[in-house]
Amino acid sequence: MSEATKISACLVVYNEESVIERCLASVKDLVDEIIVVHDGECIDKTLAIAKKFTDKIFVREHIGEAEPHRVFALNQATGDWILQIDGDEYLEISNHQKIRDLINQSRCDGYIFQWELWDGKEPVHFKGLQKMCLYRKANFHYLGVPHQIGSVDKGPEILDLFLRHRPIYNNISWKSFLKKKRGWVPIHARYFFPELVFYESFNYPVEDWKKNSYLIRKNIAKYIIIEPIINLLGQLKNGLWTSGVGINIALQQYIYYLSLYLKVWKLKKTYGK
Repeated sequence: MSEATKISACLVVYNEESVIERCLASVKDLVDEIIVVHDGECIDKTLAIAKKFTDKIFVREHIGEAEPHRVFALNQATGDWILQIDGDEYLEISNHQKIRDLINQSRCDGYIFQWELWDGKEPVHFKGLQKMCLYRKANFHYLGVPHQIGSVDKGPEILDLFLRHRPIYNNISWKSFLKKKRGWVPIHARYFFPELVFYESFNYPVEDWKKNSYLIRKNIAKYIIIEPIINLLGQLKNGLWTSGVGINIALQQYIYYLSLYLKVWKLKKTYGK
């Protein structure tokens, strides 16, 4: 692989000893370097396993969300292209050459892979379940706020290739969703208050987010009532309506954003305008 097509794999993980080796083994022959960032102190064998694949391992202060750490990971990467992958995901090795060819062609700045969920026994995929995980670093724009996706200048292009997603638990059950929601919503809500957090950004004007968060807080009643419905309809429009599982996921997203804006409303009462 030429210098112009160097790839860096960037992972943000949290105590994932049961899946991390499968992930790293699936990318080690594709990428030129692997960056592993751990969200707080590691209490299992995740980092010991990661050391078999890379020496670029970093432990940061625990936040409870991956996105605020991604900017740090990007800044450690030396590759022209970034493969963003989670510890419970992996690539099929048979697709390595296709991925190299894509990068060499450089038709756009980012690629969206097909994605999947796991019901505890088998993978679940339906139209609209996708994830942008490969992008040109120089033309990527990102703010380290929970559940932010990021954007690229040109593209992205949707591929038929899969980013496999196989956690060790049923990640589409309501039990799993409600547990994640309880942990994520209080963290996510704080990022609407610039006085409460420090924003890390990559090719992204932080002031844009601050203005946006102010508008949301100013019109929070609208966001509590309208935005979760818009999100629900958007999810269904993207194809989730084509299956019972998809509708289930869309409803979970509706409840998540309803809970999020209610939490922002409560914080607004504490921290004022």
